[in-house]
Amino acid sequence: MPASKKKSSPAFEESLDKLELIIEQLERDDLTLDSALLHFEDGIRLMRACDSHLKHAKGKLRELIKGENGEFITKILGENLESFTGGEQNDG
Repeated sequence: MPASKKKSSPAFEESLDKLELIIEQLERDDLTLDSALLHFEDGIRLMRACDSHLKHAKGKLRELIKGENGEFITKILGENLESFTGGEQNDG
């Protein structure tokens, strides 16, 4: 397997599943402080990975919904652009 494939980040869904498991672990009463800190660090890393995936997907979506002249299409199937991009509409 190429080195670039080995270092790739896990899929969004996989990261989210791992994050949910970490949350379950952190909610337990029997964790040591050191173990809780390790879980917390892993959780922060996974949250950042999920955030990165979401930002990347949002960027792709914004590119896909641009009009022919580079302006953003404001309505798609009855939904406004703001619902897809979180309100960061480019007003031209």
